[in-house]
Amino acid sequence: MSAFLGPIHHRMYAKARSVHATAEEIARFSDAQGWTSGHAEALAAAWPAPQGDIEQVIDLSQIHGSLSALVDNAERSLAFACAPIVDRAEDLASHLESMGERAARQAGPLELAAAWNALDAAWLDGMPCDGLMSLVSNDPDEIVWSIDATAHPAVGYLDLRTAWMRGFARTLGFAFSPMGAGMFRLSTEV
Repeated sequence: MSAFLGPIHHRMYAKARSVHATAEEIARFSDAQGWTSGHAEALAAAWPAPQGDIEQVIDLSQIHGSLSALVDNAERSLAFACAPIVDRAEDLASHLESMGERAARQAGPLELAAAWNALDAAWLDGMPCDGLMSLVSNDPDEIVWSIDATAHPAVGYLDLRTAWMRGFARTLGFAFSPMGAGMFRLSTEV
């Protein structure tokens, strides 16, 4: 991997693994709540998370295609995890907010730019070349971005991601505002 593209590939691989981990957490939570039975096992069988280092998982002769397939599989694992519990959207959003809080505590105190970077690292928006995420403004006290949520197959995706981001931002002491139409604001104003 080239010195320029290598970090992007590693970031995409980490993002795919993060989304798989979120899907696994949702399926385990659903089983624990009694909403489903064996859902975590079914998810692991249908959409197994990639294991090991990136070099062990992707085809180095087709890096972009391999990463694109990993991104697609991660998105489908999240959709699979959410599918049988769409009627539990409010409860699931509350759990995702708690997951965001936990992720923030693990990340520790962060400056605004690092907080946004960590927030972005937890979720996928296709491959970078897909243009599904756009930074609208990136100022020292405020970051605004938009995502194309229609590209995500999970039912209720935007609500779940918003809940996670809200918990993450609040725990780190930042203001977080959904601005509608897939646009969000993270700022130092609390």
